Amino acid sequence: MQEAVPNDHNTSSVLLKSYTGYRIFLSVLLLWLGHLDSTPTFFGSSNNELFSITASIYCAASLISLPLFHLLRWRPGETLLFAMLLIDVVAINLMLYSSGGMAESMGYLLMVTVAASGIFLNTQLALSIAAIASFIPVSIALSAFLLADGGQTQVVRSGVFGILLFATAAIFIFLAKRLTVVQELAKSESQIAARLQYINDLVFNKMLTGIIVFDTDFRIEQLNERASLLLGSSNGQKLLARHDSLEQVPELVCYYHDWKANPQRQLPTYQCKNSDIPLQISFSEIHSDKIVDTVLFIEDARTLSQHAQQLKNSSLGQLTSSIAHEIRNPLGAISHAAQLLHESGLAKADQQLVEVVLRHSTRMDKLVRDVMQLSRQKVPRISVTNIYDNCLLSKSQIEESNQFKNPCIEIDSSAQSVEAPFDGSQLQQVLVNLISNALRHSEKNTGAPWVSIQFDCQQDMNLTMLKIYDQGEGISAENKNKIFEPFFTTEKQGTGLGLYIARELCEINFATLSYVYKSPAEGYFKIVFSDPAKLLPRNAENDQNRSDY
Repeated sequence: MQEAVPNDHNTSSVLLKSYTGYRIFLSVLLLWLGHLDSTPTFFGSSNNELFSITASIYCAASLISLPLFHLLRWRPGETLLFAMLLIDVVAINLMLYSSGGMAESMGYLLMVTVAASGIFLNTQLALSIAAIASFIPVSIALSAFLLADGGQTQVVRSGVFGILLFATAAIFIFLAKRLTVVQELAKSESQIAARLQYINDLVFNKMLTGIIVFDTDFRIEQLNERASLLLGSSNGQKLLARHDSLEQVPELVCYYHDWKANPQRQLPTYQCKNSDIPLQISFSEIHSDKIVDTVLFIEDARTLSQHAQQLKNSSLGQLTSSIAHEIRNPLGAISHAAQLLHESGLAKADQQLVEVVLRHSTRMDKLVRDVMQLSRQKVPRISVTNIYDNCLLSKSQIEESNQFKNPCIEIDSSAQSVEAPFDGSQLQQVLVNLISNALRHSEKNTGAPWVSIQFDCQQDMNLTMLKIYDQGEGISAENKNKIFEPFFTTEKQGTGLGLYIARELCEINFATLSYVYKSPAEGYFKIVFSDPAKLLPRNAENDQNRSDY
């Protein structure tokens, strides 16, 4: 059985409430008019008592339907709706009969009820209501004609009125079906639009690139979660939010003006004071209906650095292969000749000169090996690794090397389950370098090799951090920005490549190595690891590529 009731609950409930209100108003009005002395003689002119009783019962039924429908949350079944409309048809016909049949225009009240049946009921029940509404007046008129109490005109009028009722029912049945189709289509389109909007919001907020959309007044219209995370927070609050002004971060406004002045120029890396992550900033404009919006893209510059580092290592590898051939062989010959001279029983002054040659030959050989190590860095096989376990392995490696006498290496044991994405072998290389530096500087300053490794977490982005403390003399203010430069060293025997290599290894593993300077005698090295969810899919592809060789 095909439904004619609109499927949209809100629409059908509004229509039902309207019709219920109409029934109550009509029943009360008829009951009141039937008891007024000044009422025209038309109402109840044939049988005033029947008119009054019918109007009273109809009014009571209308009032009872209001709380009943309310309890059913305005979603009654078709049986109850059919009963309600049938009561309307019978009551109105009885009042018509008691008022002298189809006199004047009161019979047209049936058209409202028939129209309502076309909206609330299915086709068969709606036509049944129309048939009942037509049958009663036609029967009355026909009975009067057969009993010689009425004329042919009244029969014809009742027949035409019955046809009009059927036409009304047919029209409203058609309109109700069309309304149902339109509502279903609108509901389907609304669901599709809502799903697409949800997907768009999900993709927008889960993108690894931070996006901020702002207008010509620098009012932020939209930004995703990644942008808030990359920019960091201040006192536990997001640096920027929707409807804020971009001018709250003046550096970004300056970047925008620089881009407008020269759109083709690549903007320099931006280091937000509230975040340890270097950021790459870019802009793009959107023109629509005379409205110009600007999109600010924020990317983790470490991703770009990794690709650049791979290209640099490839070029450096070709250069150092020539260095190894052109320098190491002559250097080996010089070192060998100096060793022979050292064993030949020279005078003490000459022996000292030979030791100088050997010492610097060894230093040059170490320098060449460090440069070759830098150029031969392999593509990292990044996987989620346990940082605490790698610290223990690095500690064992240093202790077994006997480079320091009774080194004291303290590792925070409260973070044994801390994990982050990194190539395990390269992480141990970084840790050995940093721990060895800390032990050496502590021993030089206090006489005892000591280092402390602590774990922490960057709360706003939920990133793991590792901090390395020592008891050395510290770093001067003029050198704090130079310690990661290649070949910079404050020691006579150093090559100046240790920290540089460590930082390069961190960058190609999407981590950040920095020195936190508080005062010349107070500071520590800090490694901020990246988000594990960002790197795993790519690693699987890299591992598959390696397995093909």
